[in-house]
Amino acid sequence: VDIMGAEPIIRIRDVKVGQGEQPVAVYFDGDHNRPWKPSKGMRRILAGAWGTDSANWIGKHAQLYFEPTVLYAGKEVGGIRIRALSDIPAQGMKFAITINRQKREPFIVPLLEVKAQEYPAERFDKALPVMAKKMQDGEMTLQQVIAQCQKTGQLTAEQVAQLEQAAPVEPVVANDNDDEVM
Repeated sequence: VDIMGAEPIIRIRDVKVGQGEQPVAVYFDGDHNRPWKPSKGMRRILAGAWGTDSANWIGKHAQLYFEPTVLYAGKEVGGIRIRALSDIPAQGMKFAITINRQKREPFIVPLLEVKAQEYPAERFDKALPVMAKKMQDGEMTLQQVIAQCQKTGQLTAEQVAQLEQAAPVEPVVANDNDDEVM
C-alpha cells in the first residue's frame, strides 16, 4: 500500500489469512491486487474492533496513515497505522499497542463516519483524463488518486475500475518485507 502523503479511506473487499510473519492480507477497492498487510498491532486492533472472523471485516472502512516512527527490531522503519474505523461505537475505542517488549502505549481509534454520498459522475468523467495522466507520469499512485477523490465522495465500483484501467501496471516485486513490518 503506497500512502505516503495521503490518508486514504479504504473499503475492505476481501481478507486472506495465511502463514508467516504477515499472515493477513487485506484487499480493498483500488488496491491493484496489492493488499495491505497489517502489522501484528494493527491486526489486534482490527480483531478487537470488528471481531476475529475476518469475513466480518468485508464491506467495512478504515482510514490509514503512514507513521514514520514505527519500530522494527529496535529501528525506526515506518509503517501503516489505522487512523479511524467504521462500524465501531460512536465514542471510538481504546487499545494498547506494543512498542517493544517492555513498553505498551494507548492507541485511540475514533469512529470513521463514512459518507454515503457518491463522487459526482460528471465531475469524475471530466477529471479522469487528468487523474490518468498524473498516474501515468508517476506524480500520483492509484491509491493516492482514490484518496484524493474520496475527499469529494465515495467512488463507485465502476469509477474505481476506470481508475484501475488508467493506472500503469506496476511490476510485482517479491519482497518479504512488503509495505509494513511487524
